[in-house]
Amino acid sequence: MKTIIIRVDEKTYEELLARAKSEGFLTVSEYARALIAKSLGREPVAKETTEKTEKSTTVTADKIVQLLERRIQDKINPFTSKIDELNRRYGEFIERLEALEERVKILEEKIVSSYQASEKSVGKEKKGGSKKSAIDILREQKVIFERDIATRIRDRDSFFSKLEREGAKIIEGKDERIAVEPAYWNEFIKKIESLNTNNDEELQKILDAIDLRLFKKLKESALLVYNTTLKKWQVLV
Repeated sequence: MKTIIIRVDEKTYEELLARAKSEGFLTVSEYARALIAKSLGREPVAKETTEKTEKSTTVTADKIVQLLERRIQDKINPFTSKIDELNRRYGEFIERLEALEERVKILEEKIVSSYQASEKSVGKEKKGGSKKSAIDILREQKVIFERDIATRIRDRDSFFSKLEREGAKIIEGKDERIAVEPAYWNEFIKKIESLNTNNDEELQKILDAIDLRLFKKLKESALLVYNTTLKKWQVLV
């Protein structure tokens, strides 16, 4: 093929460019070739070529977009899987927490019921004319927490001193004193020393309501610690 170079002024070039675009040509050169072919009585092919080029360019662009989308999706998928896994674990955690709260609520209700029943029993004894001693009440209840008697006994120092003289185990816990019936205390120590887990759910299955409340208070007061090496609980009282 031969090359023809035509020099035109800026205005003429701009006009040719505008007409080329309006008729669907990509460049002025293609438009000029079409005009020359038309003037010679030949079928212009430049526009057809342009349309094919545009179509080819569009197809290529679409393929590039699809390839990029696939690669981006490949990068995102691992993170999406991790997010789904985190959401699943979070859901399981919430379910376990709700179950634990329900168990604690049930235990609290049982403890309250136990003390209310004890108080009713003491009240009946008073009405009948026979008053139970503090150590008798302790034998029935196994454990007396200071906060439970705070509104009923003013001189609590004398109360706990008397219990101690009568053989009760007195523990200085966090924010309160605890009186424990000696025989129950020995059983409690054996039960704690036999434990080889610090899982809350398993502990709730093994310990009854009184055991669990005393266990939590001792742990809160740093008087009961779990030895991770020996996998045993140690009572520091």
